[in-house]
This record gives sequence, C-alpha cells and structure tokens, in this order.
Amino acid sequence: MITLVLSLPDALRYRFVVSPVGEVVLLARAIAMPGSFTQGAPAAWLRRHDLARRRLERERDLRPLLAVLAAGPYFPDFLTPTPFSVLGEIEQEFAQVRATGEDQVRAEVERTLAQYETLDPEVAERLRQPGAAELLADLLARIWETLVAPSWPRIRDVLERDILYRSRALARGGLTSLFAGLAPLVTLDEPNVRIRSAGYDSTRAVGGQGLQLRPSAFIWPHAAASLDESQPAEIFYPARGVAALFSEGHRQDGALGSLIGSTRAQILCLLAEPMHTSAVARLIGRSPGNVADHLKALRGSGLIERARVGRHVIYSRTALGDALFVGGEARSAGLVRRDRLALAENS
Repeated sequence: MITLVLSLPDALRYRFVVSPVGEVVLLARAIAMPGSFTQGAPAAWLRRHDLARRRLERERDLRPLLAVLAAGPYFPDFLTPTPFSVLGEIEQEFAQVRATGEDQVRAEVERTLAQYETLDPEVAERLRQPGAAELLADLLARIWETLVAPSWPRIRDVLERDILYRSRALARGGLTSLFAGLAPLVTLDEPNVRIRSAGYDSTRAVGGQGLQLRPSAFIWPHAAASLDESQPAEIFYPARGVAALFSEGHRQDGALGSLIGSTRAQILCLLAEPMHTSAVARLIGRSPGNVADHLKALRGSGLIERARVGRHVIYSRTALGDALFVGGEARSAGLVRRDRLALAENS
C-alpha cells in the first residue's frame, strides 16, 4: 500500500496529464514481467500485437530496458517525465528522458539494479555506462513505433474522455466523487489517498506540491504512484472505457437500430461516454463528416447535447437519449462487441 498524505493546499491543487511515454513504459513493463501481467489490459494488448512484438524483440536487443523495468517495484523515475502540458507530446517527452543528468541517471539505475540478486553482467555494464538515458529512450521509442503509435489516436481518445468524466465528478462532488470510481485500487481516507500496490509499502507527505493524476490504458487491473520527492506526487490509474480499445463497432438491426437507424444507434450507444466527433468516427469506422451529419440529426431529435471543452466539441446523451436504453436495449442491440476482452471499467 502506498499512502499519500495530503495537506489543504494539496486538496486544492490537482492536475490531469496524458503521457504517451508513460503509456509506453507501462506496456514495456508488461513485456519485461510476463508472469505478473498474465491478465489485464497490457497483456491483452500484447496478445493482440504478438507478431509485431516478436519481430521487435528479434530486431532489437531490449534487454537493458527490460532489466530496469523487471528489477522490482521501483524503476527509474526519469523514464516517466512529467508532461509540460495536459496532453503530452511524444518527442518532447523522449527529449526529457534523454536530457536527464548523468548523476540522476546513475543514482536511479543503481537503485533499480540493487533489487536484483543476480543480473547478466553485460546488461548491467551497459546500463552503468554514460548515455544510459539515451539507450533506454531509443528502446522505448522502438516499442512506441511498433506497438503504440499506430493506435495512439484511439488510446488518446479514451484517456481524454476519462479526464473529462473525472473533471466533472470533481466539480460535482469534490475529492470524494473524484476517487469514488477508483476503489479499491485508489481510495480516499482523508487526509490520505491510498494506492493498492502489491509488494510495496511507503508513505509520502505530499507537502503542498499537489497531485498529478495520470489515466492509463495499460495499467488495469493495477494502480501505481510516483514517489519522486523532486516532483509532485503522481497517481497512475486505469482509465474508464479501456474496453473500447478492444471493441469493434458494427452494424446491427436490433430494435433501436430499426427505430433510429443502425449507425445512429451505434453512435448513441457510444455516447454513454462523452466524446468528440473524430473519436466516434474512429470507433465506428466512418468519416468525421458522415458522423457529424448523424450527430446533427441526433441532436435535433433531443437525444444528445454538445458542449465545448478546450479544443473539442464534446457530445453526450441527454436524459431522453438515456431513456432509450432502459431495460437493456443497448445490450440487446449488440452495438459494441466486447467479446475479445472482459475488462472491468471504473464506473
């Protein structure tokens, strides 16, 4: 169990961030520790991309990266830099990793390797050489290019929707509402936030630096926290709606489809979670222009509403739209197939 002790200033200072490098690190950790990730989102993702992963492992020696990620509960903090903005940019984050000072790299690598009883001397020597940060960033970049980048728009959509949902929860009911959907992985026991973490027990007084909340597509069914005292405390938690990454939108002629059309029924089902036009288009495999036409019709019928959030116009179901799903209509329509992975969603 990791316990973060909050002060009043911490309770007022929250920041959500999306980190593409953070997602790559979590997926790489699943590659490094297959015995600990036999189930859950990262394992399912790796099974889906098994051929690409195997090809990558044949082409590149990933051992230095896998060694630092499999050593134990701790791995180097410099591998998960804090994004400069809410939506981190991959090249900028890799630049942060590469720019880490040699003293910090050496200290964190040594702390990591100290968790091993035995380690291949060649791998240990490579990690102790100058330029270790560059080496690890290059290996992470290859994993990004092969296993994450092709699907990043969809992954980012899921993470953005989670932030929107939790921001609204925070506005409605404060910290209690914010953390309510994350139990038992993350719980609020004021003034403490507790993160369930197998094999790791630590307490940190946040001390007014505030909390960073980082939703992840590749951490379920776990949660984690960064305890780097030089940075604000971070909580990595499973994003809501991760199952959407393993779903395939498809046409159906169920009762709801007969009533409003199968494509509009698909869209209305998806809008149980607020999202923007491009996200809907990616999920159902249609053009944004086509989806925009259907959204206009649904809005004209009073089934959905829209609101501008940052750079996006976000659509969500109205009470009337929700009413169409009473009695399990969404399930009977079979609008989103979830047969490839049974993922628990925090809701």
